[in-house]
Amino acid sequence: MLPDIKIAQINTFLTVAQCKNFRQAARLLHRSQPAVSLAIKQLEQLLGSPLFDPQRHGELSAFGTAFLPEAKALYKHYQATLHSGLNMAKGQTGTIKLGVLPSVAKTVLTQIIRYFLAKHPHVHLQVQDDNGDNLRDKVLDGRIDLAISSIWQTEPDLIHTPLCADRVGLVARKAHPWMQLGNDIDWSVLHEQKLIANGTTPLVENTPAHGFLLAPMQVTNMTSLVAMLEAGAGITTLPWMAFPKDSSELAFRLIEEPQIKRHIALLQSRHHQQMPATAALENMITGTFARRGKYLCVPKQIIS
Repeated sequence: MLPDIKIAQINTFLTVAQCKNFRQAARLLHRSQPAVSLAIKQLEQLLGSPLFDPQRHGELSAFGTAFLPEAKALYKHYQATLHSGLNMAKGQTGTIKLGVLPSVAKTVLTQIIRYFLAKHPHVHLQVQDDNGDNLRDKVLDGRIDLAISSIWQTEPDLIHTPLCADRVGLVARKAHPWMQLGNDIDWSVLHEQKLIANGTTPLVENTPAHGFLLAPMQVTNMTSLVAMLEAGAGITTLPWMAFPKDSSELAFRLIEEPQIKRHIALLQSRHHQQMPATAALENMITGTFARRGKYLCVPKQIIS
């Protein structure tokens, strides 16, 4: 069994070795000389060999000379470990694994990450984009710390912090007749249309709109979906944040009756304790959505 050596004893030894004088070391340590001598004697007893030459007070023994670099390395490691722990406790260091929906990753997430890393430059942030089901599972089993995801249904083992309600609308080519209508349209216009289903189509299940959505085709890859829509192969429904705003061929049209929304929330496990850096990122995410949520989740032209 290893002896129970205190880091203060190592520090006392290093100070005496540096000063080569017990009285001077005692002044630097703000201790009495007898207390310093006692600390060295106790350390020697624990190690089993004298650290200083008894005939030349303050001079290292052969063992003390050999042990000195080991003691320096130990004390340096202690200081580095303590410094790292203090920074981690302040949220200045650590690793965060964040999951996010691709549509969120393309919009608000870049701003959040830029601001967060500016304030926490030594935090290592890992970002994974995935669909809502996979993000939920990853949070539950601890593979990621937080997820910005859609809520399909509540999960008792997760904490859901609402962020915004993402309006679902019709997406089609700009030349499509429905995109030219000046008045409001409802979901009945989709009856017998060539609808291309996608990963967000389950949002309309169990709503009055479901009966109008008879999709003969489903595309889960966003790049392929955009290509088919731009080619006029059909129409689709998407939340506003998922709408490909860089497409010059497509348009987004809200359908008012009934309003369908994708609820975006921040997910975290009830059973995994957060690191301080993770809590800091959580606060930045919720704060950003609190300030900008309605501008992110609804087209600007209908915001009052």
